[in-house]
Amino acid sequence: MTYRQIFDEAIGAAPPPAVDIDALVAREGRRRRRRLSVYASATAVLALALGVGVVVQPGASGGPAPAHSAALSATARTEPERLRAAMLAAFHREAPDLRWVQGASIADRETWDGPVTDTPPWTVKPFQWESMTGWSAVGVAARGEVRSYLTIGVGRMRPGHTSPGDCTPGQVTCRSFTGPAGELVVAHDTEGRRLVGSVTQRTVLRSVTVERADGTNVSVQTHSSTDRHLMAVEEMAGVALDPAIRLG
Repeated sequence: MTYRQIFDEAIGAAPPPAVDIDALVAREGRRRRRRLSVYASATAVLALALGVGVVVQPGASGGPAPAHSAALSATARTEPERLRAAMLAAFHREAPDLRWVQGASIADRETWDGPVTDTPPWTVKPFQWESMTGWSAVGVAARGEVRSYLTIGVGRMRPGHTSPGDCTPGQVTCRSFTGPAGELVVAHDTEGRRLVGSVTQRTVLRSVTVERADGTNVSVQTHSSTDRHLMAVEEMAGVALDPAIRLG
């Protein structure tokens, strides 16, 4: 079941996990028993990290390390690189037709109509606010005729500060629901205005924030240049709920 189905069914049953942990543990148990006949002192360690795979470390006998262990070391990435890859994968999964505007300036909407590319011209950078620290990325995205400022961030509140939390009375455009792992998901829309020549045009802003049990907050925000949203709430929530977008 996809996140979209969960939202469409008003938070139905959580989707089955992507990794069959019981099967992986059983399979590794059989592999361990086979290895014990060759390496009497080998120690097997299972690492189920977000469903990426299983890593087996050789023991004191000096047995050969698994080939995929060396491959993982060779492809080790920095935290910004890891987060960038996770963010892009989530956007591609939820909105595969999303494109990015080349040479666009966030502050200058006149540059938002430039040529588009499949690869966003941004990098993940650290931020340190009074209330929160973490990582974020921002760019100008395109989807059909819609052009929008798009930002995503992952962070944790500083001591003494609390997350915004659920919707409050009077926020008629705000709605909240529970994610598949018990996350608090809050989505709200806001209207804006911009002056184009002598004409005032309506713009729309959308924000979806996920608060996880460990205190991590993931936020996806869009600000379109017109009255059409770049992404649906379900799509933005699907991105923010991705467990790969996490603090290291």
